[in-house]
Amino acid sequence: MKKIYLIMAISSSALIANAQVFWTETFGTGCNQGQLASAFTGANGAWAISSTGTNDAFANTFFVGAQEAGNAIGACGSGCTGTVDASLHVGNVAVSLLSLVADGGASYNAGGLCSAPFNICVITNKRAESPVINCSGKTTISISFGYMENGSTTVDDASLWYSADGGTTWSLLNNMAKTGFGTCSPQGLWTAYSFALPVSANNNPTVKIGFNWTNNDDGVGTDPSFAVDDITLSTPATGIADPASSSLEIFANGNTVNVKSVEPIKLQGVYDLLGRTINSSLENNMINMESQPSGIYFVRIEMKGQVYTKKVFIK
Repeated sequence: MKKIYLIMAISSSALIANAQVFWTETFGTGCNQGQLASAFTGANGAWAISSTGTNDAFANTFFVGAQEAGNAIGACGSGCTGTVDASLHVGNVAVSLLSLVADGGASYNAGGLCSAPFNICVITNKRAESPVINCSGKTTISISFGYMENGSTTVDDASLWYSADGGTTWSLLNNMAKTGFGTCSPQGLWTAYSFALPVSANNNPTVKIGFNWTNNDDGVGTDPSFAVDDITLSTPATGIADPASSSLEIFANGNTVNVKSVEPIKLQGVYDLLGRTINSSLENNMINMESQPSGIYFVRIEMKGQVYTKKVFIK
């Protein structure tokens, strides 16, 4: 893996590496079964659904509601049991022949009944698109959220998209990994995710982010489809400047953080983009991040009474 050398420092007073969050989408609360994402308007404005390819008559689609509750990171997926946190998720549409009502949470129709006599065809290519996000005055922007995803390889799959011009043109940011089940089978496992936005987002008042879902009609696929919640855009913590000495190097190498110093050092902590502490230890000048999802983290190292914070990207 290519080594990334970036060194940043903080004054001698301890500064927790909380990211500066400037945009948040929580999707509200309430069951709202069957509420299309295109009918949802939050504090930031209205979301939309766009076609990104072929969509059959019974194509799956994006809903907003707590039929798939927006649970905490590490929690199992669950349905709505009262007024709970809503999520953006991919679910099935109503199919009377199968006695399916629209939106059973992050549970999609994988197909297999397109031929006669059923004629229930479900090929899907849709993108849920955020309102315009004003990133004026912001640089080095990262997106973070909680999500869960399954489906079927890259055939039934979710991906993260980005627009720098208010939604006229879109580009793929990343194809998120399947989140698996852990102890949550047959439900999904809510997982943390973060990714750096392109430099075109810097000082840009017309940014949009989107989530694309595609599935074929072969009848092969496993729930959960896709669900996302608690989306944030943030910039690094303030108060960071170049150190006076180059005797400290902190860099990511794949899923390991290497720390090199000619002076004794002490690990103060590792934090995600939301400022949450990551369970970690410094052994042989290395921090093993293998158990963490890919994304941006902040590593705090104490050296000679000063605390240095480095932003690293774990692959």
